[in-house]
Amino acid sequence: MKYTIITGASSGIGKELAYKYAKEGHHLILIARRINILYQIKDELEALYEVSIECFICDLNDTETITQTIENINTHFEINCLINNAGISYFEKVEDLSLETIKNQINVNVIAPMLMTKLLIANLTRNNGAVINICSILSYLPNAHSSAYTTSKYALYGFSNSLRLDFPNLHVLTVHPITVKTNFFKDSNYYSNIKKVLYPNIVAKKIYSAYVKKKRKVNIPYSIGLLNIIYQIFPRLIDHINRQFFSNKK
Repeated sequence: MKYTIITGASSGIGKELAYKYAKEGHHLILIARRINILYQIKDELEALYEVSIECFICDLNDTETITQTIENINTHFEINCLINNAGISYFEKVEDLSLETIKNQINVNVIAPMLMTKLLIANLTRNNGAVINICSILSYLPNAHSSAYTTSKYALYGFSNSLRLDFPNLHVLTVHPITVKTNFFKDSNYYSNIKKVLYPNIVAKKIYSAYVKKKRKVNIPYSIGLLNIIYQIFPRLIDHINRQFFSNKK
């Protein structure tokens, strides 16, 4: 029996991924800090589908806890997909960032996915597996008030591309959505200030489709790939648009 691991599975994209993958018959290992919510999801999914669901509590800001959790998983389970979905952000100007918030974002958004992949790589490769890294449009298109978060997503994207070279038989998929309507942003009014917002269930469906098709990259929506090309040609123009319309994250 082979399992798919989903981090940050208690809410947002991670929760919707759990429902989508379970619906398609995948056995799951759900990882998050809120273990009670994970068990609720487990009970619902096992009642709906003929799948096995395992739950692990893990603070992805703590490398020792990550190591212990993955060693436990490696001992008892065969893994054919790792979805590094969990992430945190603090949208502040550089001068307002504390060292703690910088470290937290790098730990959770970069070090945790890298460490989990490293520890699971033998398990994944013997099962012809996949690594799916939930990056962001900010992994190649920067935004104001997001220096640490943008840095972390650039790093995760770079890691993914290097991983693909090191393990050519491993399916590595990077996911680059625009703003997704979750509890990610602390300002509840933020969504009313932007015209285009994605919903987690739509993102989950597109991720699963890209996974099945063994794509290496998925932009959500597809058109943001064109925006990246425009940014390379007209960076000052895109910088201006960024400042005018997309610089109010909190």
